[in-house]
Amino acid sequence: MTNALSRHLSWLFGEPSGARINISKMTFEEMEMPNPVFTKSVLLEIGFPRSRMPGASFQDVTMTDGSFEDAALPGANFVRAYLVRTSFRGANLEGADFSRADLQGVDFRGANLRGAKFAGASMLHVDFREADMRGVNTSALNFTGAKLAGAIRDVPM
Repeated sequence: MTNALSRHLSWLFGEPSGARINISKMTFEEMEMPNPVFTKSVLLEIGFPRSRMPGASFQDVTMTDGSFEDAALPGANFVRAYLVRTSFRGANLEGADFSRADLQGVDFRGANLRGAKFAGASMLHVDFREADMRGVNTSALNFTGAKLAGAIRDVPM
């Protein structure tokens, strides 16, 4: 994975030796990698269960049917990410940034979302049940079809 990420960074910087990451149907269980860069990757049916990737960048990523269950992703960057049927159940996403992300059928059940950012995010049928959402500014968010039972919040929605 380290070699693939290195080639991906080269691609991002326009180097001829680089290659964009397009991965499908793989699982990277319990992977430990601080600050990995998956920016602009295409990830289909990819799992990172119980992985530890603080500061990971998934900016502008396209991901469908993915899993970050019980993963540690504090401070992760999901800005402008397109996430469909992706699970973050029980994940630590404290301080993560989902600004302007498109979230469809995403599962945040039991996740730590303390201080996460969702400014300008588009959400449809997102599951926040039992998630810790303290410090999340929810004032301008549209929770169409969202499940919020048992979510811990600073202020009621």
